[in-house]
Formats: sequence, structure tokens, C-alpha cells
Amino acid sequence: METFYSQSTLEMLPDEILLEVCKYLLCSDILQSFMGLNRRMTHMITQYRHHVSFYKASILTSDYLCINILPQIGSHVRSLVIDRNYSSLQDELFIEHFGKKMSMIFPKLERISLTYYEHDRFLTFLDALHDLIHLTEIRLYDFFNTPISHQPTTVRSLCQANNHRFTTILVDDRSSCLSFDGNDRYLNVLRLRINLTSVNDLSALFAAVPNVQYLDVVISEGSDYSELLDEMKVFPLLHLTDFLLKSLRYGWVLEELSILLVQLPIVQNLSFSLATYDSRLVEGNIVLSILPSTIQQFNYAIRYFYDSDLDGVDDIIASWPSSNPIAWCLNNKSLFLHSLPWRFPHIEFSLSHSKMMSCLTNTVAVYNRNVEQVDIWVDKKFALTRSLSAISQCRRARLITIYVAGEDTTMKDEQQQFPVPRLPKLPRLVQIFLYQSIPSDLHLFSFILNAAPNLFRLDLPFDCLWKLLEDQQTHNLFGQRITSLNIYKNATETSMTTVNEEHIPIIASVFPRVRDFYVDVTHLASSTTMISNENTLEHTAVENSSVESIQQKHEVVSTLSSESMLLFLFKQFKQHKLTGLYIDGHFLEEIKTNTEQWLRNNTVLCEQQFKAVYSSEWSRILIWM
Repeated sequence: METFYSQSTLEMLPDEILLEVCKYLLCSDILQSFMGLNRRMTHMITQYRHHVSFYKASILTSDYLCINILPQIGSHVRSLVIDRNYSSLQDELFIEHFGKKMSMIFPKLERISLTYYEHDRFLTFLDALHDLIHLTEIRLYDFFNTPISHQPTTVRSLCQANNHRFTTILVDDRSSCLSFDGNDRYLNVLRLRINLTSVNDLSALFAAVPNVQYLDVVISEGSDYSELLDEMKVFPLLHLTDFLLKSLRYGWVLEELSILLVQLPIVQNLSFSLATYDSRLVEGNIVLSILPSTIQQFNYAIRYFYDSDLDGVDDIIASWPSSNPIAWCLNNKSLFLHSLPWRFPHIEFSLSHSKMMSCLTNTVAVYNRNVEQVDIWVDKKFALTRSLSAISQCRRARLITIYVAGEDTTMKDEQQQFPVPRLPKLPRLVQIFLYQSIPSDLHLFSFILNAAPNLFRLDLPFDCLWKLLEDQQTHNLFGQRITSLNIYKNATETSMTTVNEEHIPIIASVFPRVRDFYVDVTHLASSTTMISNENTLEHTAVENSSVESIQQKHEVVSTLSSESMLLFLFKQFKQHKLTGLYIDGHFLEEIKTNTEQWLRNNTVLCEQQFKAVYSSEWSRILIWM
């Protein structure tokens, strides 16, 4: 009996399966592949037509979407993400296509998210936002490079953009600090997340947004307490129901919190993450006594620094009633105390020069639910062993940063007995940053890689990366996981290993899936400018002209130079289909002034579409492909 087999096609799968597959694809690829394919597919990707993201899109895909797709679906778009992190010049292309007609193409746009914008580029983009009657929310991620003198005008441009229609402005905590002019008033702002430089900036902030209902503030630096207490004149926020304040580099005192809380007459949800030298701020009965009667939820984290031995820890713990449970730990410099459960998205573990003395709760259950970003400060000796213990408590973390300081010799005996913890699965972890010194137990890095199946980005110094490549398991996992690689300059001058052309073929082979690559080669010199007499005129009409004035200058690429490295990178990564290449170095003047033309003349980019610029501020070439 003859058997016939029908060939399976994509359309035979139910929508539920196809949409599950779409979760592993970029929004730009989904729109390019399925939009207009047929009625069923177009309807199936409705959510991707409503919420358009250019995250990680190549220049070819972005150009195709801007020309062929967005004009068709623009009236359906509710939210839009422009990504300058993995597609560094994407906003320029977007503005070229839609800068003067945003309101016509996207009449129902409600929210826009901008990633990795510099100050000048951000203001240029804001100029394109006007008459979008439904656009009320803007989110900024990794917004940077805002000069202090321009901060008030930047805030003014932001709050007044789109004809004063923004009611929600959310700036993430990795962005630049901003400041407000005390005379400005932005009555339209109802929800605000912002980073301030100092506590002194709170007064102008409170005055500027009198109608705000949700306020999330991060203060990055400290101030002089003696000046602040007399000068702080904080305007009341009569509509504020949710207030979050993070200030870890300033020593708060009880009187300041009291002044602040008096200005929040109807606040219901209150979150403080603070540092202090005032012992009263770790005593529960005192802290709870100053809270407004309107409080429904109170989240509290405080790091108390003390000069001498801390006595009375039991009394401090007993001062917190059972209705306000806490967790705490003590080291030789500070007491860290926080309410339960932990509801902050960001946590910092200071493991340097420290020893966990006591803890009144199962911390594994405490941090699992809400922590998305983890910062760990740890000593070089057994750095990863101790870091794994902290990481194991944050199973939902998306970003982990480990700062490795110099070796601590005060706890050598104890650390040698420190057990290696078992690391649970970390399905949400996508980025790891490893800075400064090389940990003595670097081989344990493979534990993190094994636990994080969705990890795609790695940031670390070159000497640390080169050391990691000695471990075969780590070597293999890098090839499976990493699509975005950032190689920084070595943290210490004593390191004998610096990235050179001999290392690039190995890096290219270890990371076959890399699409986004940054490297710092500022240790390499620029090529020299050669003087040639080939075109010197033997006879000149200009009397007394020197020979040098009529000689021709030719810029020649030297070996072991930044330019040579640039050319070598293109050669070795030709098969990787890079969408972004970023290089810090010292480059020829011709590259700085005419970046795209030089690349077109000297690299394989002559065969493809790309955009490139040179940033003099960062000594960086940025290439989007």
C-alpha cells in the first residue's frame, strides 16, 4: 500500500504556537516577515502592529519598515520603541522618514520609549513630537551626557514637548541626573520618575510638579547636612499618593524625613531606600511614629553607618512590631535593615570587608519576587563564590553588575572555607557586567552562564575575558549565549594582556552569534600622517614658498594602530552579520571628519547599506549596519 506524506507548512500550526515562537523573535523581524503575508497572519500579529519596537533592528530592516510597513500600520500603532543602544543611529533614519509628519503617520500613538539617547540627539527628537493628541507617556532608558548647565532646559523641553501633553515621564535610574528651575511649573505632569544630583534639588522638583500623583526619585550624590536643614523649603504635594525615594550617598537624619513627610498629606504608598548616620532611623517605633496616617503600604530599607562597635542590636530589632516585619544583617561597618517583603526592583549587596552576622528571615524568599537589577561590591579573593550567594537570592534578576575591588586580607581564613552555593535557574537574566579586578575564582563564572539560558549581553575588561576563555566550558557557553559583547579597557595598568589583532580571530570564533560588538583600543596609537614629495611642484609662481607648504599629506594606515585594528575587525567579523560596531581609539583626522566615506573606501562596507559617525567626546566610531 502506497503512503503519501503531506509537507508540513508554517500555516498548519495554530496561532497559539506561532505566537509562542514570536516571543523569541524581534518585533521588527515579525513585522517584516508576517505583515501582509495573508489575512490570518496579519491579524495574528495585531499586538506587534499596536506596539512597534525597533529594538536591535538592522539598518536594512529598519529602512524597509519605515518605507513599506509603518506607513500602512501607522494608524494602528499605540506604542513605539526607538533603540539607539543596539542600533546606534536608528533615530536619524526614523527622523528622515517621519520627522515632519509624525502626527499624520501615528495619530493614535500613546507611548514612546527612547533608549540610549545623548542630550543633543534627544532634544532633536523632541522637536518632532507635536500635535500627537493621544501621546501622553514618554520613557527614557540610559539617557546620558546631559551637561549640568543644560539640565533645567532639558527638563523644560521634555515637560513641554508635544504641546504640554506628557502626563507620564519615566526616566530609568541608569540615566543622567536632571534638575528643575525653581520658577518653572509643569501642571501636566502626573506621573514622574527622575534622577536628581543632590537632596537640595528636591525643593525645585516639588515646586515644579504640583499636580503629580506618582513620584519616583533617585538622588545620586550627597550634600552638606548643615546647609540643607536650614535651607530646605519643600512645597507640599497635595495630590501625591505614591512616593519612592532612593538616596544611598547622603546621610539622612530624622528631622529631614519629618520635613519631607509633612509635605505629603495624602500619600498612601511610601518607599524609602536610604543611608544614615542617625541611629534613630533604624528604630522602628521612632520611624513609624513620623509616618502620615494615610499610609497603606510602607517599604523601608536603611543602611546605618556607625563609627564604633554597635551595641543594642537586639533593642533595635525589638523596636519593630510584628505588624512591620524586618530583615537585617550586620557587618563591621554598617547595619542594613529593611522591611518585608522586599519590594524594590534594585538591590545592592556590599560584600567587601563584610561578614554576615545575623539575619532574621529566609532571604531566598525575600528577594525573589521583585528584584530585577543586582549590584554587588566584592573583594577579589573568592569574589564569585560570595557573589553567587547573593545572586541565588534574586532569581528574577535581569541585570547583574559585579564590581571586584582589590584583595581583602582581613578575612582570608574565613573565605577559604566559604562554600560554593548552588545557583538556581535565572531565566530572566539577560545582561552581566563584570568590572575592575579579575576574581581569584573566575572559573565559577560558568555557573552563572549555565543558570542563565537567556543571557545575551556580556560587559567586561579584556584581561578578564581572556582569562575566562581558558575554561573550555565557559568558552562553549559563550558561543551558545552571547550576541552582544562589550570589551573594555583593563581596569589596572599592571595588566600585561591588552587586546591586539592577534586576539581578534579567537574572539570572533568563540562568539559566532555576536551581532553587536564594542571594543576599547585606546591603548593603540593612531596611524601617522606621511609627507610625500611625489606631487611637489618643481616650479611655483609663489615666491619664497617653502617646500613644506606645497608638499602633499597622505594618511597611511600603520600596523598595530587603531585604524589597522578597525580594518582587521571587519575582516574577522565579516561572517557575523553585525548590526552594530563601536570602537574607542585614536584615529586619523580623515576618519574623524569623513567617517562614512573612509569606511566605504577601505572596508567591506562598500558593498552594503550603513550609517557611521565619529564622536569626538568619546573618541568613538559608531557604525550601524
